[in-house]
Amino acid sequence: MINRYVIAAAVLILLVLFSYVLQFYVNLGFSVSADPEVWGQLGDYVGGMLNPLLSFISIVLLIKSLTLQREANLGLRAEIRNTRKTERLRSFETQIFNMINSQQSYFDNFKIDFVVDGEKARSLGAEAVIRLEEIIESMREEGGDLKAVSEYIECVDYTDHIYSLTRIFYNMVKAVDDRLSDSKGFTEEDRRSYYLTLINFTDFSLLRLVVIAAQFMDYPSTEYLKANVGFNSVLEEVGLGYDLY
Repeated sequence: MINRYVIAAAVLILLVLFSYVLQFYVNLGFSVSADPEVWGQLGDYVGGMLNPLLSFISIVLLIKSLTLQREANLGLRAEIRNTRKTERLRSFETQIFNMINSQQSYFDNFKIDFVVDGEKARSLGAEAVIRLEEIIESMREEGGDLKAVSEYIECVDYTDHIYSLTRIFYNMVKAVDDRLSDSKGFTEEDRRSYYLTLINFTDFSLLRLVVIAAQFMDYPSTEYLKANVGFNSVLEEVGLGYDLY
């Protein structure tokens, strides 16, 4: 591009010189003068003709240079934003996977004491969730309302394990919302991706337990989850909701 303007400047210089020669040497028949004053007049003529033209080319080149510099600055800013976003994602991923591991460790110790044939029978982890689901479904089939199921859950979960597990899951969803917010350069699609990651890396039995809590219990954590439109849309995509039982 620069070569194009150099060629244009050279052509202008030649045209000015050619116009001078054409006018005074060819048309008027003047010969080459030995008078320094005449050559000074030639310099004034050439300078007067070329200076505005070359100044215009210089301005064009300056504008081009400023435009290229601006584009380079915009590219650098975009690269810096992407770098910051990548660093935030790396930090967030470390945090969220640590939380998932802690959640799983807590869920492994989850237990409920059921009464079977008049005696207490303790169930752990996924087995406890399956047993709780069977009892809830039986209660619902017999006409048990939300309040009856809620009271039953409070009775068997006297150690508040369900509340704690639900709160841990809520904290992870909230971490996605807070750490990947629009104000920090992230989009709804970014959050949806990590909602899906959170769901896929959470034990399915634990997910069902969270859904049970959301359907029957009035925890602050479950209210937040039910009001989270973005998370709920991803939850529905994997076939879960808050009205399964």
